[in-house]
Amino acid sequence: MQRARTIEAKEKRREALLAAALDEFIEKGFAPARMDDIAKRAGLSKGTLYLYFDSKDALFESLVTTHALPNVEKMEQVLAQFDGFRPALDALMTMAPHLIRNTDMPRLMKVLIANSSAFPETVLAYRQQVIDRVLALITKLIERGQASGEVHCEDAGLTARLVIAPIVMSGIWHMVFAQTEGGAFDMDKLFLLHGRYLQAALLEHGGAS
Repeated sequence: MQRARTIEAKEKRREALLAAALDEFIEKGFAPARMDDIAKRAGLSKGTLYLYFDSKDALFESLVTTHALPNVEKMEQVLAQFDGFRPALDALMTMAPHLIRNTDMPRLMKVLIANSSAFPETVLAYRQQVIDRVLALITKLIERGQASGEVHCEDAGLTARLVIAPIVMSGIWHMVFAQTEGGAFDMDKLFLLHGRYLQAALLEHGGAS
């Protein structure tokens, strides 16, 4: 029991440090953020921080592992349940608003966009582990639809980018403009429309049932 409590306490400290780091990166930028300030924001000492993470790069890499990759894995699991392109697309369009509103993925994306030159290796790793993985997932989904005759498009890989482009754009909008006057919009309706337009463009007979 004592060991379990110790493990739990360590995990809570780790989570507190990651949350503090993300807040610092958002507020100050990656390069100006200081390990001292991250530790202070978490209510811990700098020495404690270094017991868990030896650099800001390590902190951000852990943020990706903790917050982004589980969502990618969930997306893979959800879409794997469907044989056809249409229900899988509907599921993706339902997931998109949740990913934007209720996860830290848009905040991670904002840090990457604002500070891409500060840690290029980490940016590349994020692209390979998250963006490329999502693109590959959607590409395979489209290719399966092409093979079955359900989907008609010229280039599955480029079409996958068109599928996720509004998700990326909406994530950026949510972080930068949503709290400004007139900046809010109906995200659920947006992705409902996006799904309908994609079906009309890609499915045989305009996506008719």
